[in-house]
Amino acid sequence: SFGRAALGHLGRAAAAYGVLVVGLLLTLLATRFVSQTVEAQERVRFDEAAVATKASVDRRVNASYVDTMLGADGLFSASENVSREEWANYTRAIDLESRYEGLQALGYAPRVAPEEKEAFVESVREEGFGDFGSRLGMRSSDGEEEAYFPLTYVEPFTEANATTLGDDLYAIPEYRAAMDGARDTNSPRATGKVYLISETGPNSKADLALKEGFLVFVPIYDQGEPGASGRDLTGFIVGAVRTDDMLREIFGQPLDPAVDLEVYDGRVPTADNLLYDRDGVERAGEDVTARRQGIGGALAWITGLPLGETGRSYGFSWSDTLYVAGHEWTLYLEALPGFEEQGADEQLPLFVFLSGLGVSLLLFGVTYMLVRSRVRAQMASRELEDANRELESTNRELESFSYSVSHDLRAPLRSIDGFSQILLEDYADDLDEDGKAYLGRVRSASQRMGHLIDDLLGLSRVTRGAMRRERVDLSSIGREVARSLMETDRARTVEFLIEDGLEIQGDARLVRVVLENLLGNAFKFTGKE
Repeated sequence: SFGRAALGHLGRAAAAYGVLVVGLLLTLLATRFVSQTVEAQERVRFDEAAVATKASVDRRVNASYVDTMLGADGLFSASENVSREEWANYTRAIDLESRYEGLQALGYAPRVAPEEKEAFVESVREEGFGDFGSRLGMRSSDGEEEAYFPLTYVEPFTEANATTLGDDLYAIPEYRAAMDGARDTNSPRATGKVYLISETGPNSKADLALKEGFLVFVPIYDQGEPGASGRDLTGFIVGAVRTDDMLREIFGQPLDPAVDLEVYDGRVPTADNLLYDRDGVERAGEDVTARRQGIGGALAWITGLPLGETGRSYGFSWSDTLYVAGHEWTLYLEALPGFEEQGADEQLPLFVFLSGLGVSLLLFGVTYMLVRSRVRAQMASRELEDANRELESTNRELESFSYSVSHDLRAPLRSIDGFSQILLEDYADDLDEDGKAYLGRVRSASQRMGHLIDDLLGLSRVTRGAMRRERVDLSSIGREVARSLMETDRARTVEFLIEDGLEIQGDARLVRVVLENLLGNAFKFTGKE
């Protein structure tokens, strides 16, 4: 029973539910279209931020940090012998510690031939560095002797930087590859990811710690043209850079706070190659679209609204390579959940969705009410038709009854009237005046009943006829009825006042019957003169 009622309801309200379904589909399509448009705008904004980020890294590292080292190269080109004091004065002049927060140390490593080692070490120790050169040793490559490149000058001369003084940089394989590249190309070359001994923060219990960074080597040559074999090489300018501090300095302000930046050494983004991660959550290499899961993710894809588990609708990411002093880095940027909220049109898809939902429900309600009104009107019409059929049947039965009664009553009335007349005519002598009066009253009553029966039969004939509506001259019909009444009793003098030009809409036959009855009654009961 419930199932049949539900099916009946759906059948009656099919149009309303159809309007609702179409409205919801159009709402989803409109929301998806607007969301894609907004997403395209946000994608452009994100790509612009990514390109600006890459340009900022390139400008700051290559055009600022590396250029500072090239400036130091100019110092050696202008002087045959740069003293330790001159080197310190140069670093103070360029305001190294405040202008280059990520540049932990700027040093100088001269080329020292094996036969010059003892004399060179002694000269440095005479400057007050008694243990200088203690870690220098003889090395060979392919059976050939090579030179030493001890770190001789380093500024600022902090506790952490002092621990590296005298280290033979060429003895470290990671450094050697970069130094060979700088020597052969006569251009700055950076190492891969290395760990630098650095000072710790004020809240740390330890004095020194290892931090991710890299070194940049700038070759220094004699005044003449450098040779291809590097025999004219006199040393290297060395820059030790802490990537975390350098990139934090670069992106502390300009980078959108809702964008994560990760920098990797080389082409493959792995945890071992990570140089810098802005928020500490490694994201490179993950599929950002895979984070949208479940029903919320499906709705987010359909509507473009932020309904996924991550609370985000787009998930933009961008990756590109950058060469820093000849060494390849990978930059990875990803939009965080708050990125799209900063867009001017971010709420537009939600507005379109809610507006469309509201309009769909409104149209559904209006259509449902119209359908219900139509159903009720149809039910009322059927009920009225049933009532009309019942009324017609009742009228037919009443007409039949009236006709039958009227017809059956005529015979006894005629008998009563006829026998009364016979009594008055044939037995008048045997009746006194009261008897004659009584028989007269009987005849009069039977005649009146005959007139009533005639009226019933007339009414029955009138109701059985079809009504025909037309323009009727009421004044003309009234005069005809009046003349007929005057002819029935010429002895009476009765005045009928009928206004000219009275017209109505109706059935002329029925109007005549009404006037005959109305005027007839008035004529009968008007006082006789």
